[in-house]
Amino acid sequence: MIISIGADLSLVASGVTVLLDNTLVEKKLIKSKPTGDSIIKELERLLTIVNQVMDIVDKHKVKNKTVVCIEGMAFMARNTRALCQLAALNYLLRSLLYTNNIQFIIIAPTSLKKFICGKGNSKKDEMLLEVYKRYGISFSDDNLCDAFGLAQIGLALLNGNEKTLNNKQEEVIGLLKKQL
Repeated sequence: MIISIGADLSLVASGVTVLLDNTLVEKKLIKSKPTGDSIIKELERLLTIVNQVMDIVDKHKVKNKTVVCIEGMAFMARNTRALCQLAALNYLLRSLLYTNNIQFIIIAPTSLKKFICGKGNSKKDEMLLEVYKRYGISFSDDNLCDAFGLAQIGLALLNGNEKTLNNKQEEVIGLLKKQL
């Protein structure tokens, strides 16, 4: 039994999906809004998101057979405050996973898109379509779709089934193996 969890972290709507072997067993969209301008309110918001992700991880984790795949940050963001908050969100989750001895990897947005669509600059609608065509699952939210794609990468990494992957997917897996 292999558990692969995809986490597409966002300040507004974080997508989390859980694959048990090849079956989607859980998907959750964690929505969040700012509740004030204070530093404490900002931290509480980030911790609420991270704790909800960790609740899902704790519910499904299996020792030595679980990987959490986190989408790396988009460094092209124009809003410096949002970028700092996203960095904090990302590192808070990494820290909790590390503290709880849960294996995780960071997957660049371009690698996710390349794995699913064959090119690293695919648009959101292309991702939604390719996930449907490849896996027969449709998502109405691109954050959940990305989380599902991340979990698929984790599954491919843990399964070691590179022979069933196409060339672009093999490239992505080859680059990510060093994180395990």
